[in-house]
Amino acid sequence: MQWITGSLLAVALACQPALAQSRGDYPSQPIKIVVPFGAGSASDTVARVLSEELRPRFGTIVVDNKPGANGIIGASYVAKAAADGHTLVLTSSATHSGIGALYKQPGYDPIADFAHISRIATIPMVLVARPGAPFKSAKELAAQARKAPLRYGYGSGSAQIAAATFSTIADAPSDAIPYKSQPPAITDLLGGQIDYVLADASVVTSFLQGGRLGGLAITGARRLPELPAVPTMAEAGYKDFDLVVWVGLAAPAKTPAPIVAEWNQEIRRALQRPGVMAKLSRLGMVASPNTVDEHRAFTVAQRDVWVSRATKAGIEQQ
Repeated sequence: MQWITGSLLAVALACQPALAQSRGDYPSQPIKIVVPFGAGSASDTVARVLSEELRPRFGTIVVDNKPGANGIIGASYVAKAAADGHTLVLTSSATHSGIGALYKQPGYDPIADFAHISRIATIPMVLVARPGAPFKSAKELAAQARKAPLRYGYGSGSAQIAAATFSTIADAPSDAIPYKSQPPAITDLLGGQIDYVLADASVVTSFLQGGRLGGLAITGARRLPELPAVPTMAEAGYKDFDLVVWVGLAAPAKTPAPIVAEWNQEIRRALQRPGVMAKLSRLGMVASPNTVDEHRAFTVAQRDVWVSRATKAGIEQQ
């Protein structure tokens, strides 16, 4: 009996440092949330909404934009950071689902190099046309692309796989014009330098509501209340297209489980608040928290789906 008591005491003492760091001593310095895309992107918007809500619990939270190479720069930075819970990253379908389809050696393993904390939101994508485009629907875009004397150009970047998938299933021959992130692509779309973009709803909703861009179709099963006139891909004639962007939060692999669990719990609480849900909804996002185990399984499944779709679209790894 004395031996058992001593063993239990030893286990309890061994667990104390991690628990103390999670509950009392953590955080011991400002927390950095790295966003692998530029200011104004969907990930950037989510990071700022989330950090504002969680500062009362975690103290100073700094949003650090590290854009470039389809999110590789920011994600690689966090993969190599200290696993102490003070450096986190906004993950997404771009950085942790499709990256393996775009690059043979992205510099990080989207599953093994991270402790996936939680999904935050899902974000439908909108097929948007430049001002004055000679097509008013997805079907018209495809028809015009097939007979246009010059190939249409679409902005690619974080949504490259989705845009390539549409071009393939719609038989809309087009050229991918590379961008570091979606906002610069939208700027060129507004200026007529490219013909269409498949962008996160959060990035283009205000332009669509203001009539500055034309909405042709939206991914997902239902129309967005904020964009009631934009049909779903299925309504537009493309039932097989159902890609939906997701955004989550992760830490470097081997981050203490109590810290991961606490972040998951605080995120789930924040995303249940009506004010937070309303902020995300106005941006075209749907709050979608899950448990740590559920999110890890989700990231693995989504990686397999996006890589498969990229292969079918004929995207070659760089």
